[in-house]
Amino acid sequence: MTSVYRQRRVPTGVSAGLPPDGVIAIDGPAGSGKSTTAKALATRFGLLYVDTGAMYRALTRAALDAGIAAADETHLADLLRAATIDLKPGKREGIVIWNGRDVSAAIRTPEVDAVVSTVAAQPAVRRSMVSRQRALGRRGGVVMEGRDIGSVVFPLATAKIYLDASLEARADRRCRQFRERGEQLARTQVIAELAARDKLDSERAESPLTISPDAIVLDTSRWSLERQIDEAARAALLNPYLDTLIDTDLRLARLNQPWHYRTCFRLFKLFARFFGMRLHGSPGGAIPAGTIIVCNHVSWYDPPLVGAWLERYPIHTIAKEELFKTPLSNWLFRSLNTIPIHRKGYDPKAFGEAQAALRGGANLFVFPEGTRRAIGHPGPVKAGIGILAQETGADIQPLFIRGSCGLQPGGSTDSPLELSYGPILRLHALGALQARYELREISRRIAALVQTVFEELQARSFERFPETEFEMRTGQVLLKKFARKNARLFGN
Repeated sequence: MTSVYRQRRVPTGVSAGLPPDGVIAIDGPAGSGKSTTAKALATRFGLLYVDTGAMYRALTRAALDAGIAAADETHLADLLRAATIDLKPGKREGIVIWNGRDVSAAIRTPEVDAVVSTVAAQPAVRRSMVSRQRALGRRGGVVMEGRDIGSVVFPLATAKIYLDASLEARADRRCRQFRERGEQLARTQVIAELAARDKLDSERAESPLTISPDAIVLDTSRWSLERQIDEAARAALLNPYLDTLIDTDLRLARLNQPWHYRTCFRLFKLFARFFGMRLHGSPGGAIPAGTIIVCNHVSWYDPPLVGAWLERYPIHTIAKEELFKTPLSNWLFRSLNTIPIHRKGYDPKAFGEAQAALRGGANLFVFPEGTRRAIGHPGPVKAGIGILAQETGADIQPLFIRGSCGLQPGGSTDSPLELSYGPILRLHALGALQARYELREISRRIAALVQTVFEELQARSFERFPETEFEMRTGQVLLKKFARKNARLFGN
């Protein structure tokens, strides 16, 4: 497949700023310069530096001191659960406090290096650490670095950067770091250890090292440290700059819509406001033309409730072919640019229509889970969304709806009705991924990213208004119902 990826950069001379609550996620293999770059960006943008790798190192150090094996998942999780970890700025490297004790020097030794990846690979350890890291990231105004920050820990980051470098370049950097600490290691040993660590980090089942599809990939093998930091800072400003280019003139957008579209949008919006729907995120629904709009799906009411706010550009919607059976329904849905799709397997006709719409500047609205899902349990997201994104190069706008299963006039405290906008997912890494993986694997990764975004938008919604008893009870009932339905529909 020919790549449609376009390299995007902030033009020289254009000022673009990082939001005060912005989050920069930096990922990459060991020795790629993540920590140094993250600290420099934190200083440059006035953000808090969070060294997630140091958190795993602190646990590793504590496990070694306690005689706990690196693969002993149960005891490692117990050790972490009872511990407090504090991170503070330092002159050269961050200060790490484990249970009130400064372990900054003790965690950066060859002994810790040798087993930290094994400790970090334990699923229970990663789940606990990710929970702590997300809590730090949700406060905003941070730079986080690690191996799964953009893809798992903080999928809503303002900027995602993947620092890459050849194995040899990373080994040279690591050797310099040890010499600066007064330690000497053979270069061949460092290369072997880094190669082994790359393999373990990339192949672990829980939160492996991966390039998030919306990350900006920087190959720093031949760069000086100064250039690496400058290029990373430039990359961090790309998404905020692109956001400034989005047309926010809603009045003009409405005037450009056909009369029957305007009529439907007015009716849908009255319907949404009657039930007290609230919006979080993008004011006025500012979405660029030619964007794939994706939303979770929990109720038959979702299409009009979500569609009420998608009036900016001509929009095409993908819907199951069963809705087009009668002449009247076929005329109605077709008049609203709805594309019928056969949900079992790949439907080339539907995908062809969807791609043509996107290339023509229309937006495409999709429920990427393929059917309704239980409240509180978004996903799994189908890989078809990844196929569309790869074929067209379109950006993805994630939305999350909550409360459409328990509608009440004026709003319900049992089922709060709200629509949350996530950040636009711009697939900066598509070219790099296409150079490494096949179409199917890239599609899977894009789908996984969308699902992770749904889960994070849900978590933030639950922070604003905790999950209610009604939602938990109804979710369990629907979980069993939809499991049976999906087994019949998709065979799984």
